Order: sequence, then structure tokens, then C-alpha cells
Amino acid sequence: MPEPTPFRVTRVLVPIGWGVAVLLGLGLLSSRRDGEEADPGARTRAERILRACQFGILGALLLPFTVMPLVDMGSNLPQLLLCLPTTLAALLLIHRVQLYRRMPAWLLAAGFGWGALFGGGFGLVVITWIQRSLPGYFMSGSWEHPLDDVRELYTLFPLGTAVVTELGKAAGVAVLFLLFRRHIDGMISGLVLGAAVGLGFNLTETVHYLGFVNPDHHFTQLWDRQVVGLMTAHVAFTALAGAGIGAARWLPARRDRMLTVGGGLMAAVGAHFATDVLLMQLDGRRAQWYPDETLGLLVGIPVMTVLTSGVFVVLYVLILRRGLKAQAAGLTDALIAEAASGHGAVTEAEIDLLLSPRRRLLLELRVWRRDGIAGLRHLLRFQQAQLDLVAQRWHRQRPGADSLIPPEQHLRQRVLELKSMPAASDAPLLPAPEAMS
Repeated sequence: MPEPTPFRVTRVLVPIGWGVAVLLGLGLLSSRRDGEEADPGARTRAERILRACQFGILGALLLPFTVMPLVDMGSNLPQLLLCLPTTLAALLLIHRVQLYRRMPAWLLAAGFGWGALFGGGFGLVVITWIQRSLPGYFMSGSWEHPLDDVRELYTLFPLGTAVVTELGKAAGVAVLFLLFRRHIDGMISGLVLGAAVGLGFNLTETVHYLGFVNPDHHFTQLWDRQVVGLMTAHVAFTALAGAGIGAARWLPARRDRMLTVGGGLMAAVGAHFATDVLLMQLDGRRAQWYPDETLGLLVGIPVMTVLTSGVFVVLYVLILRRGLKAQAAGLTDALIAEAASGHGAVTEAEIDLLLSPRRRLLLELRVWRRDGIAGLRHLLRFQQAQLDLVAQRWHRQRPGADSLIPPEQHLRQRVLELKSMPAASDAPLLPAPEAMS
């Protein structure tokens, strides 16, 4: 079977990217030597070269892996459009489960994009290479006719599919964590970011499979991957890895941070491997258990999803629930302290509202009906600025506090500016009693 063209292109681009990265790395060394000079102009020039080389290295290493997902999406545009409604709805749900302080929407979108392009591309390329290059070819002695049973067995090996895909996805969470750690404040942020990465990967994988399966089976694939299993499987796996990365944010000891991150990654890899193995066993028996095809589709697939991924979904939901409780407790103390400071960014009357996701949702609906999208956007920005202020105040008192926490006065000034705008001052801070009944 001939290799897909996108795979051949990627296989050529990857070593070229490595070579470009090496050359840019040499440029980095040169810029650092220039930066040591006393001439201010030379230092400025060296800083620009340093920044350009850093982004160039990142692009040279990552961009080759986007070829396969981009080609898949471009050549299977109808299938992509079919997957987008449920995927975007799930992404909105992931954003809304942050009941208190929310990370910026663009950061969540960046995680989703990593999963769809870089994580998905890396997984597709490396898995394809493993399937086509290593096990069957070397063990069968025939380059043209690999042993399919050996190839599939090797793919299920822990160093195969599970490790490759989870490393590619977790790398996205880690990169975004290192670049934008100011917005990652614990298990919730890491879990949500990981879920967004997994959701992007799921989109790429679904479109990829829809591109070569029989069109008669498209509905089954969509039902399995985009409805029943949308918030399971890859979302659950990467959510566990992300929770480990987020939890390490406030651990002062390096050993504890490494164990937490490693534990989350091992949980993701183990969950992925266990799901794949169990799913292969159950899928072959689904036709026996459900002779009727419709019954097997509507009942058999949900039952198999629960049996294979249900425990991991429950696990990340429990982690989310515990993280929200801890966050609510920390924000409560910080809100009381901020209200008592007398600066006016948070008042006592606003504390209960900010701590009640239900009441804030009711207020959002009222403002949306009255002031439209513009009023709703302003309200969300205002309340998130308040929660960001008190969250950073809480983080500043934690043992793992670092210099990345922004100045309190700057955050408070932002809240006061939003509060002084007419759209904020005219809108009621508390919902009317009839809106809460």
C-alpha cells in the first residue's frame, strides 16, 4: 500500500526542520555573545535576533507536523463541517466549567489549536511511521507486505500509540503553561486546558478516519466520536495530564512538581492504553450482544464507552469538583479581605454574587436581554477582572508564589476603570429577587 502524500511530505520536512532549528540555535549562541557587549545598540539587536531565533526554532520543529491534519481537513471539508457544531459546543462547555475565575478564551482556543494541529499531526505522523516502518517490515522480512497482526499488536504496545499521542498532547499543555503561567492557577486551569487540547485532537482524528472509512459508516463514526464519546477518551486522557501540570503550579519542591506532572502523564498514558485494549475486546462482541444494528448503535456504543472510558471521566470530574471547592474557599477569604480594604474594587454586596455561579448566570441573562451582546461582554470582563484581582491576591499568599503574579494595584485599577464605565455602573450588581425564584 503506497504511503499517503502528506505523510511523505512530512517525513521530508521533519529533518529539514531539525536542520533549520540547529542553524537557528547557532544564531542564538551568536546573539548571546553580541548581547554581552557594552554597546546598547548591539544589545538591542541581539535581543531581536534572540526573539526571532526562538520563534523560528519553535516553528521549524512544529510546523512540519501540521501538514497531515491540514490536508485532511482541507480534503474532507464536509466531514469537518459536520464535526464542528458538537466540537464547538463542547469547547464552550469546557470554558464554562470554570465556575469562578476563567482563563482567557484565546488561551483555551490556543490549546484547542495545539491539539488539532500539532498534537494531532504529531500523533498521526508517528503512529503512521510506526505502523509502516517498524514492526511488520522488520519481522516479516518484506517491505511491501508487513504482517498486519504484528503491526497492530505493536501499535497497541505502551510505547506506541498511547505514549506518542499523550506526549504530543501533554506537550501542548506544558508549552502553554510555561508561556502563560500567569493564567494557570491550579488543577482547574490545567484540567480545562488539557481537555481543550484533547478536544482538538479528537476533531483531527475524527476527520482523518472519516476520510478513508466507507461513507456508509460515517454516521456511526460521528455518533461514536462526536456525540457519545466527545467528552471521554482523548478529552479525559489529556485532562488528567493537564491536571497534573496545573497542580504542580504551587508545589515549592522540584521533586514534588516532577512527581505530580509525571503522575498525570502516566495516568493519561495508562488510561489511553487500557481504553484501546478493552475497546478492541468489546467491539468484536458488540454484534453478538446486539444483533440489531440500530440497537447496537444507540445502546451498544454508549455501553462500551461507559465501560472503557467511564472511570476516567468520573476521575477528572472528581478532580474538577475538588479543585472548584478549593478555589471557592481561597477566593472567599481573598474577597473578604479585598472588600475590607476599602478600595472599592469589590464591595461586601458583591461577594455573594461572585461566589455564586448560578446568580452570576442569571445576571448575565438579564443583562444580555437588556443591553445585548455589548452589555454582556462588558459584564463578563468586569466580573472576571474582579475575580482575577482576588485570585492573584490569594495566590500571592500561597507558598509557591513567584514573580509572575502581576502587581495588585494594576489589577485593582483595571477593575475600577471597568466599574466606572456607564455599562457597568448602570447594570445592577445583584439579580432581582424575581430573577432568582
